Amino acid sequence: MTSSIETKRTILRPFEASDAEEAFAWFSDPEVMRFIPGGEDRSIEDTQRRIARYRAHEAEHGFSKWIIHHRETGEALGDAGLYHLPDGKRIELGYRLARVHWGKGYAIEVARGWLDWFDAHLPDRPLFADVHPDHLRSQRLLERLSFRRTDETIEVNSVTMLIYRHVTR
Repeated sequence: MTSSIETKRTILRPFEASDAEEAFAWFSDPEVMRFIPGGEDRSIEDTQRRIARYRAHEAEHGFSKWIIHHRETGEALGDAGLYHLPDGKRIELGYRLARVHWGKGYAIEVARGWLDWFDAHLPDRPLFADVHPDHLRSQRLLERLSFRRTDETIEVNSVTMLIYRHVTR
């Protein structure tokens, strides 16, 4: 479908196998992965397997979690994207940034880029986000993006996650 998404400060593109070493920096950080069911990657091989899953999802659906690069420097900032949840019924928006990039507005910027992509390519589908009950910053960000908490939850790797649904504009 689309080979990249550009925002004011970033370029997002599908992961390549060669991105594993760069991505391991945030996938292996316990603080970055604190609210992610399953936790951090413990080895570069874990990150390679994660990226392989993202690439397979991309091949099947035309979207997945993509790597975020800074537009000017080319530095990898984190990842963000859309992913079919294990129940196969819902598409989830997710974002994750290396700790040094927290608090700089990248999460909302790339999330808005994905919302624009979603509206253009899957306008008739609902969009969701799952968030750990203790991840208050992410919940606030989702609310700024017009997501509203539903009464539902989902178990992911034995962790109860809250379900937010995007309210169309």
